[in-house]
Amino acid sequence: MQEMRDMSAAAADWFANKHPSEWSKSHSSERPTCDMLLNNVCESFNSCILEARDKPIISMLEWLRQWMMTKFQECRDRAHEKWKGKRPPKIRHILATNMETLGSCIPIKSNNRFYQIDCFDGSQYAVDLELRTCSCRSWGLSGIPCTYACSAILHKKLEPGDFVCECYSLETYKKVYAPHIMPISDANEWAHTLFIPPMPPSFGRKAGRPTNARKPGHDEQEGKRNRKGRLVSLKRKQTDFKCRKCRGSGHSSRTCTEAGGVSGQPENADQPQCPRRQKLKVIFSNFFF
Repeated sequence: MQEMRDMSAAAADWFANKHPSEWSKSHSSERPTCDMLLNNVCESFNSCILEARDKPIISMLEWLRQWMMTKFQECRDRAHEKWKGKRPPKIRHILATNMETLGSCIPIKSNNRFYQIDCFDGSQYAVDLELRTCSCRSWGLSGIPCTYACSAILHKKLEPGDFVCECYSLETYKKVYAPHIMPISDANEWAHTLFIPPMPPSFGRKAGRPTNARKPGHDEQEGKRNRKGRLVSLKRKQTDFKCRKCRGSGHSSRTCTEAGGVSGQPENADQPQCPRRQKLKVIFSNFFF
């Protein structure tokens, strides 16, 4: 916290009012087996449905139904036709990255369950293969064996991929997208009923074109967005500028009066001009006059 306060006191005060489990991995729970502090699922879904937000209710629901039906089928085809093995490619890539630094780990076996991992930098960690935990907490938070856990697993002549959490298995991925959305016929073929059809609300429409951009939170920085409502650039935060003459803040060198200058006088009025610039002035004056 002190290092954060040295960088930004406002950020440190903002985090101080929140529980450490909400923003620090060291206090996060190991139950979800996910080391991500931010959930971008809602953000990704919101960016995909921008086209349907301006449609009427029935048209919007029909667009969402077709989009989800297509999306589920794409995920099923990807899992059955492209992906091979027990784990998705991203999980295998993370596991391979964790195994790149195995050369700096020395596993010391306590019994068939516990290992002590000594590193060349002087640090050491305790690994429990039965509970699938490591004292660095990376294995428990992510569900994927860390470098020290991989060192213990390979020392026992086992496969590190078998110790990955089942929620990251390819079979679990297939089960998630196994339910399918049934196709339906056109609205002209729907059964007619004697109920009164729903009518749109009677409130008035606001002036101007409705916006598609998501409303930012009170603690978010607003920026420039494109037509689809996606963030393009953030606003540049205005900072206090200093004068180059008197080193004071709140004014520039053009309007400085503290250093003996005159307000509104250019800062290079008393300085000699560049010889090349003087020569160009003479040439242009002779050319035009």
